[in-house]
Amino acid sequence: MSAPFATARLVLLAAALATSAAAAPPVAGRVTGVVRLAGPVPPPRPPIAAIVDPDACGPTIPDESLVVDGGGGVRDAVVVLRGVGAPAPAARPEALIDNTHCRFAPHVQVVTRGQTVRVRNSDPVLHNTHATVVADPEVPIANLALAIQGQTMDLSRRLLAKLPEGHETLVRIGCDVHPWMRGWLVVLDHPYGAVTDAAGRFAIADVPRGTYTLAVWHEQLGRGERPVTVRDGEAATADIELHAP
Repeated sequence: MSAPFATARLVLLAAALATSAAAAPPVAGRVTGVVRLAGPVPPPRPPIAAIVDPDACGPTIPDESLVVDGGGGVRDAVVVLRGVGAPAPAARPEALIDNTHCRFAPHVQVVTRGQTVRVRNSDPVLHNTHATVVADPEVPIANLALAIQGQTMDLSRRLLAKLPEGHETLVRIGCDVHPWMRGWLVVLDHPYGAVTDAAGRFAIADVPRGTYTLAVWHEQLGRGERPVTVRDGEAATADIELHAP
């Protein structure tokens, strides 16, 4: 092979590699962090006396409205990444609201608009799932009576019919039979949301590069936000503090 021909082949190969690299899609990044309570860590809240159906519920129910670990991490805070120009979310697995030991489990969860949401009664007593959009004025969604242990009902169609236009909707879940029972849904039009774990940690995956607003909500501590910038293939760390009311 002549030297000029070999050189030409190398030039063509280098050009092809460069074109391939340029055409490769960017690698998504992620956002991780911790939601903390500003100031001293409060003592655990006392349990709630079960004044209805104590044989099935137990004598007391844990107060889950504010749970903070020893390092100040806040459990059950909802973290939402705002401003991501994302396509419609792919199908997600069914979300379940379980009535178990006279509590709603999970206490807080994030779902996407149109996702299947079911309610189950795992207790041997009557529960009702009273769902309401938190707005001004509030919008009733459904009141589902679950009288039989193991019974389930689909909340999806009722929820979708009552959701207002918008990217974030807060839904309160209650039980009129057991007034201490409280749960929450945050409904999004996109997949970029998460609920903090017992240490206040969260992670939001598959985030395209860009600068966004990280918004946080907690049922007792209210709201907070901060900017965050995500680069291709990197994890951006974005901790945020909430103040006691």
